[in-house]
Amino acid sequence: MEVSPSALTPCPPPQDCQELTDVERAIETVISQFHCYAVKGQKEYLTPNEMQELVVQKLPHLGKVRCVGPLEEKIECMGDPNEAKLEFGEYWDMMGDAAKGCRRK
Repeated sequence: MEVSPSALTPCPPPQDCQELTDVERAIETVISQFHCYAVKGQKEYLTPNEMQELVVQKLPHLGKVRCVGPLEEKIECMGDPNEAKLEFGEYWDMMGDAAKGCRRK
């Protein structure tokens, strides 16, 4: 049975009690979203479908300003939407590319 990430409970906050900076919280969020959406099989990977769902649900406003277009093209090139695997490093690179695209606009 497939579980939608929107049906999952929110990811827990960091275990450290120290106050994080805005940038640290942003990084923590990017990391936790990867793990929240990696619901099929192993938690070390996202399928193209899981990545697409993450983009649609968590980056809806970026799509409106044309930052996500290249990201969606990369997802389409990954192969079988249910079987291909996107490792965390690749996910991080794709998120960075989306951010760079927005910065240049």
